[in-house]
Amino acid sequence: MRPRPSWTEAPWWRRAARALWLLVALALLPAAALVVARVGSEGTQRSVAIVMDEIALAEQASYLGVSSFELGMRYGALGLGGIALYEETVETLALKGRAAAMLGREARAVAAAAGQVPTAIPADATLVRELEPGALDVLLATSWPPAQAVEILEQTWYFWPGDSFRTRPAGPDREQIEAWHAAGFDIAYRPRNFPNLREVGAYYPPEARYLIYGGLQVAGFPNSLDDAVAASGDYLTGIIEGTAQDGMPALARQVPTARLLSFNQDYINQRLRPADLIEKYLLAANERNVRILYLRPYTEEQLGDMIENTEAMIAGLVTELEREGFVVGSLASVDVTYAAPTYLRALAAVGVFAGLGLLALAFPTPWGVYAALSVALLALAAAGPSWAALALIAALVFPVLGYALFGPGLLALLRSTGISLLGAAFLVAVGSDRDTMLAIEPFAGVAATLVVPPALFAAHALLRWRRPSAWVRYLWGYRVRLGDLAVAVAVAAVLALVVIRRGNFPILGASEAELALRGFLNELFVRPRFKELVGHPLAVVALMHARWPGWATAPLLVAGVVAQASILNSFSHYHTPLVVSFQRTLIALVIGLAVGLVLVPLVRLAIRAIGRWLASADTDRAPTPPGSGGARAAEGD
Repeated sequence: MRPRPSWTEAPWWRRAARALWLLVALALLPAAALVVARVGSEGTQRSVAIVMDEIALAEQASYLGVSSFELGMRYGALGLGGIALYEETVETLALKGRAAAMLGREARAVAAAAGQVPTAIPADATLVRELEPGALDVLLATSWPPAQAVEILEQTWYFWPGDSFRTRPAGPDREQIEAWHAAGFDIAYRPRNFPNLREVGAYYPPEARYLIYGGLQVAGFPNSLDDAVAASGDYLTGIIEGTAQDGMPALARQVPTARLLSFNQDYINQRLRPADLIEKYLLAANERNVRILYLRPYTEEQLGDMIENTEAMIAGLVTELEREGFVVGSLASVDVTYAAPTYLRALAAVGVFAGLGLLALAFPTPWGVYAALSVALLALAAAGPSWAALALIAALVFPVLGYALFGPGLLALLRSTGISLLGAAFLVAVGSDRDTMLAIEPFAGVAATLVVPPALFAAHALLRWRRPSAWVRYLWGYRVRLGDLAVAVAVAAVLALVVIRRGNFPILGASEAELALRGFLNELFVRPRFKELVGHPLAVVALMHARWPGWATAPLLVAGVVAQASILNSFSHYHTPLVVSFQRTLIALVIGLAVGLVLVPLVRLAIRAIGRWLASADTDRAPTPPGSGGARAAEGD
């Protein structure tokens, strides 16, 4: 049984603990007010828009010998309501026959073939000539430095140094936009960026409803963001999940925005069947506040007929969204209206500091002070002196307190989860604002939330038995055995797995068995997090075997702390509705408790069986070889 730490018996310790818990309780009042306000602001966001990439649609349409517009009308009958149209480039103007374009070396060759003296144009220059009146107006107006004019075979061409066929923006295709708009599609316009771009936003089409910036920069970055902000007020700007775009944080703080999810074309073609895509989009809409579902049709047939798969994806997605209560159509405004009064955040922050004090009390003097100071310094290093640093402290401290400060027993799981939810309330109260809820400003130190709490608890458990100097002396003379190495490698592998499996786009994906389990859980309710489904049962096993030695229960409780840390990690995803995070936590707790109670008798049976097997080794000693010392002694020599 885990002994109660001796330092917790001191009268000063008891008084300090009571005072700190009182501060936690008082700070919970403003925190609860902020949590309720945020839940209220999230309650009305149940609309989504489905938009399809026109370039990918045109590629698919070419295999059928039809236009992207004709194929889009076919998909529109299944529920597709929006089309993403890219800003033109020099290359697309030429492909559509609206302009002629060539490189400088080609222009020199043309001039030489006609018997003219080759023009002094750089070999890699981009040349363009108007074939349709007005086709170059936006291109010439927005490019800087201005294009240089040159006469070639009595025709006026414009050129810029360097090959910019595919990248130099040339404005919207007005004819294309008007056709799609007249057909009832919402237009998502995709502007491009280019160095020294002028008049940013001046030519954005008024028919568009959404702006989704192409590439890894917003138009106007870095010197003309003010122009982009001024031009974006009448549109919803898409924030692409998992894609960092330079200039987006500054832009999104000043214009209406909506979160967007899309997938790479090759990933769709090779890995994602329609059912997989539907599940991912549905999960994003339900759990991550994604409101623009950006589709790309299948353009290859590794997974079957591309048209049938695309139709199944669109029709199935619309059906599932409506079944979940979403309104599929145009988005008017999904901007966050939540605003947290500073004084309430400051009052809630008192609970965070009280939690830091309780962490210090969980360790013997002076190591508790060092632990609390280390957590505070880590938060400052990750987020600076900000609300985000306080939120990180809450995420690192509260998962540890339940198992560190209270004794064993099954109620310890419920108590620890309750304390973690207290920490989640403080995290939400101090950390939530428009920027964090739209993921413009991501949670600082998210990896630390899954690593530091179990490390703190492991340090706490070690200090129950020995002081650091005693551990150094003990380990210095310890003889390492193969079993010790195996355990160390296993622990390191588990910790590495926790880190690389975090996030929506982890380095190591889920196994087929885990994906099947996730699919099953998704069909029943909000999917709980896998770390909690593993950590809670292991904690139950430890809590129900209080007489086990510490070296057996401590690793199991470390796994339990990982589960508690996962709860705070869930709430640190500010873009996820709080009700969803709470449901996920509650479901994981119920399942984890049930699985743990099933594991307890199984573990006891396994221990008895292994004990009998090991005991049988004493009766299976090898016979002593004849003539050996042992044999002679037995014969009386």
